[in-house]
Amino acid sequence: MPVAGQEGGADNDPFRILRVNPLPMIRVLREFEGGIRLFFHVAIRIGTLRRPAMRESFLRQVYFTGVTAATGLVLRASTVGALIIAFMITVLDADAELAVKMLLWVVMREIGPLAAALVVILRSGTAVASELAMMRISGQTDALRHMGIDPYDYLVIPRVIGVMLATAALTLYIQFLAVLGGMLLSPFVINASFDELLSRFFELVTPVDLYYSMIKSLLFGFAIMNVCCYHGLNPPDLTQNAVPKAVTRAVTQSAMVVLVINAVFAYLVFGVLFYGLITAKV
Repeated sequence: MPVAGQEGGADNDPFRILRVNPLPMIRVLREFEGGIRLFFHVAIRIGTLRRPAMRESFLRQVYFTGVTAATGLVLRASTVGALIIAFMITVLDADAELAVKMLLWVVMREIGPLAAALVVILRSGTAVASELAMMRISGQTDALRHMGIDPYDYLVIPRVIGVMLATAALTLYIQFLAVLGGMLLSPFVINASFDELLSRFFELVTPVDLYYSMIKSLLFGFAIMNVCCYHGLNPPDLTQNAVPKAVTRAVTQSAMVVLVINAVFAYLVFGVLFYGLITAKV
């Protein structure tokens, strides 16, 4: 017979869930440890890209992530800039200077890197996670080890570095198209010419804006591919059903890591978190 009061005490125990099922917490800690180890492996062994086979894999990844994705972004990126200008003019009754500032602050600093990261997650992240998971399940990674080839050198490093550079290139591409689309629309809805908007843009833009977006996009690309490669090479089991599970975990965790990096980076550089809801004390 249970003693009176024991049931209520168990319900109030904050560690009851961990005592009942510690596996989720252990899995999270193992994934975090695996991601850190993969990060250091890429940082230490980046020199292996000088090998011809590694260089070829690196160039293929850059082409797949950057070049093939760029063809479908022309209309979308231009529409983003035009929509931002239309919204600002409708809601805030913006003039030429405010319109240019919004393009600079919203597109250059935030929308460009985040849009590029989203494209990379949906295209390259899912492809890499599923490909590596299939190689792990079918035993191809074990075959590489038997041939004396480190799977992490051959499969991970070219993909991580290639996606990093491709993400930075996609960010520049999206920024250019979005700013251009917004400036082409603005003369039709506000009393300002394209030349005036362009001159104001070059007056307001600073090297910090470019460095900020480029460094952030490189971090996005590295984090996305680090997470996707880890989950691809470490599926939950060695059956065919593990492939969609690995892809789902890779995509969701990549998106979460990107949001965390974006928030922390904005706070460290500009002292602003969550678009001004939290500001640093100067």
